[in-house]
Amino acid sequence: MKKLISKLAFFMFASVLIVGSGLMAGCSDSQPPKTYYQLPVLANLISQEGKLEAKHERQLWIKRVNLSDYLAAPGIVYQTGEVSYISASNHLWAGPLQQQLQQVLISELSAAFPHRLVSQQELEKDADALDITITAFHGRYDGQVLIEGYWLLSNPDRVIRRPFSLKLKQEKDGYAELVLTLAKGYSQLIKSIASQLSLQR
Repeated sequence: MKKLISKLAFFMFASVLIVGSGLMAGCSDSQPPKTYYQLPVLANLISQEGKLEAKHERQLWIKRVNLSDYLAAPGIVYQTGEVSYISASNHLWAGPLQQQLQQVLISELSAAFPHRLVSQQELEKDADALDITITAFHGRYDGQVLIEGYWLLSNPDRVIRRPFSLKLKQEKDGYAELVLTLAKGYSQLIKSIASQLSLQR
């Protein structure tokens, strides 16, 4: 009798394990898919072809785009409270955010300065070097999108430092709309930088 009870208990335990593992497999299959986002370039693109030969004006060297550590994660950052932030696990940047920001910056400044060579490599001696540090690039619980930081322009003659702070309203819910709003704000920032750089030439 004891042997029969032991066998029944064993089979019941094994059945629970099989059913449990099946449920866990079903749960893993129902996980939401990961979605990847790329920052769009909003300015009209200008070809760099021929700029090396032309050299009409001093090169603009995009030395680097620096990010605060919490922005360097693969997930899109969202501020959930006054002092709390999350990095999304299923809404991710298609490539490192730092690289995306640098490429958009080069493309849009190339459009703003068609007679200047804009590059991430220093190809001319005494080029204007532009550094951007971004300390905020995220959505917020109140529907606002924040882009903050400062930029630095340096060459042998001078060093110029300018802070920036943009706040835009996210018109629709969702991460896709957040990325589009961030792109719009970043494009506005680049236009502002281009305008200020024009005054320094």
